Amino acid sequence: MRLVLGGIFLIAGSAKLADPRAFARIISAYGLLPEQLLVPAAIGIPSIEVLAAFCLLLNVRGGLAAICGLLTFFLLVLGYAISKNLNVDCGCFSQLEIHARNSLFIAFLRDLGLMAVSFYLIACQRVHNRIWQNMNSTTTNEPAGGPTAQ
Repeated sequence: MRLVLGGIFLIAGSAKLADPRAFARIISAYGLLPEQLLVPAAIGIPSIEVLAAFCLLLNVRGGLAAICGLLTFFLLVLGYAISKNLNVDCGCFSQLEIHARNSLFIAFLRDLGLMAVSFYLIACQRVHNRIWQNMNSTTTNEPAGGPTAQ
C-alpha cells in the first residue's frame, strides 16, 4: 500500500512539474492566490509531492506525515471549491486528469480514500514499532548468559 500511495503522488507531482504553467492556470481558477505566487506554487506544490513520494517509497521517516499534510491541504482546497460551486479542474493529475462532470467531488472522495490508506499505514507503522519495542525490551531484560532456568 505504501508503494501504491507513493507511486500515485510521484505520478501526480511529476505530471504537474512537466507543465507548471498549465498547473498555474488551474491554481489561478481557484482564486486563492495572487498572480505573483501562481508560478512558485505551481512548482513548489508538485515538488513537495514528488519529494514526499520518494520519502514514502524509500520508507524515509516523515514521508507518510508529508503525504498526510498534502492530502489535508488538497481536501481543504477541494472542499472550498465544492462549497463555492466552482467549475474548475481539480488539478490533481494536471493533464492526466479525466475531465468529468462532478470531478471536484470525485477528487474529494478519492483524496478521502487516500487519506484512509494513509491512516491505515500510520496504524500499521505504530503496531510495527510497538512490536519492535517489545522484542527489544525482552531481549535486553535477559541476563548476559540468556534466560535463567529455574
